[in-house]
Amino acid sequence: MILIGDIMRIFQYPVSLVSLTFWFLFWFLNALDKFLAQQHMGMIRWYGNHRVEKFGMYFERLDIDSTYVVPTLVFAGIVEFAVAALFGVAIWRLVKSGGDVLGAISSAVAASIVIFIGFEIFDVVVGDRAELLEHSTYIGVLFLSYLVSLFELQRKVPAT
Repeated sequence: MILIGDIMRIFQYPVSLVSLTFWFLFWFLNALDKFLAQQHMGMIRWYGNHRVEKFGMYFERLDIDSTYVVPTLVFAGIVEFAVAALFGVAIWRLVKSGGDVLGAISSAVAASIVIFIGFEIFDVVVGDRAELLEHSTYIGVLFLSYLVSLFELQRKVPAT
């Protein structure tokens, strides 16, 4: 349960909270996209990125059987849910001041960078330079997010 003290702590670290929330949603929604792309869900349709088609093309280039596309995407989705969970833990620790907040942020950012490096290797192998640029940009933004959190969490907040 979030208490008044927790809410006040949120206002002490607003940029970190926004940054962590962004990355949590980024990974969570990307993971969902692996499972829900092109699906009707009642009143809405989740369009997302049609990754089955895209990965089918990649696997064809690599002469890999297309039956491995869906298991590959499911694996990627599970990994992305795990990284989202790391950011969720970091948010929880930030709000509740429970444990090593910077350590949780470091773990989430490091896991994200490792995932993006893996994506970049795949991008180079399949020749998708647009995805390579995108994933490289995300690594830069992750470093900036980490530095902002590092600065914000290490500064002393004056007592009121």
